[in-house]
Amino acid sequence: MKYISHSIILLILLFSGCLETQPIFDNEADIEFLEEYAQRDDVILTDSGLMYRVLQQGEGESPVMTSQVRVHYEATLVTGEVIGSSYDEDEPLVFSLQEVITGFSEGLTLMQEGAEYELVIPPELGYGDFPPDSRIHPGAVLIFQVELLEIIQDEEEETDDPAASIIPFDFQP
Repeated sequence: MKYISHSIILLILLFSGCLETQPIFDNEADIEFLEEYAQRDDVILTDSGLMYRVLQQGEGESPVMTSQVRVHYEATLVTGEVIGSSYDEDEPLVFSLQEVITGFSEGLTLMQEGAEYELVIPPELGYGDFPPDSRIHPGAVLIFQVELLEIIQDEEEETDDPAASIIPFDFQP
């Protein structure tokens, strides 16, 4: 009987450990960077945890989540390692805000055409524990220098091109 009750207690302890949620990241350098960055006078913190600095104001409209935009960007880790850049090929990136990580799309909705921001994206608004690239560690803080060059189209707006509402048969989100 003692053996059974010890086994049951052991199983309960094992399974209760599975139920505990671990922090999304525990990289000391990332945590330290977020804490220090948040202390800067020119940093704005959103309710979601996104931090940003306005490097250059823009003018006009801001994109919405259904907008398609053209941007120049450089993405780095807190170590300074560049993990992506549109400047390398001098080819701006065009995408819908719905196609990118939450922190990047949120940051872009705060901008106006012509603006340049520095976005600091915590892991819960970035790739979390599942980065798409081996250069990015799980729980990485991402830093984006981004220029909003143009709002190409707000998908909610009417268009004169009837083909614009047709999704090609080979479309893959």
